[in-house]
Amino acid sequence: MLKLLSIGFLLVSSVGALAQGPPVLDVFTNPDGAFRFSYPDNYELLFGERILKATQGRHLGFPVCDFSQALVCVIYPIEKLDNDKLEAAGFSVDVVPVVTAESDCLGYHDRSARPDDEHSQPSSFSINGRVFRHASAKRRMAGHSQSSDLYRTFQKDRCYELRIEVSLSDESTAQQQASSKSLEQIVADSARESLKLILSSVVFR
Repeated sequence: MLKLLSIGFLLVSSVGALAQGPPVLDVFTNPDGAFRFSYPDNYELLFGERILKATQGRHLGFPVCDFSQALVCVIYPIEKLDNDKLEAAGFSVDVVPVVTAESDCLGYHDRSARPDDEHSQPSSFSINGRVFRHASAKRRMAGHSQSSDLYRTFQKDRCYELRIEVSLSDESTAQQQASSKSLEQIVADSARESLKLILSSVVFR
């Protein structure tokens, strides 16, 4: 209970600047009971048909919620931010299609076959007593970039992937070199850390 209260306090603290007052925490439980997590109620929850219909950000080059495999998605509120380089940020719980073997799931063998992705080697990461396999990835297209943190676990013949994705309007190389940490990088890091607090509340049953 103390751990859940601590997570709640951190969630409230991290998003206070984006809200008029302290946000209320909601709890999402997947209909089959496989997992649950907490999230601030001023973040937009996309579930069911809303994943297909809702707007995920502004000037979006890459979606942060993949309608083809996401079970649920939480969209970070960017409307009140002055920095328009942050296009979107989100947390989602996905089921990786086709992957039915635990070794393939945790080894990210399906992602290794994608030549357009930059991705790191998987490493172990614990969330509420469950060990996940974590990897990071980055994608780029003209004028846009997206960084992803991926956390996989295998349960009841399903490969679950928890994703934190942040999409930015891409800077030129010269602009990146002009500053060691640009304002958009700071805003992106803040969004990512807030979404990691949602990640830290995930419990699988």
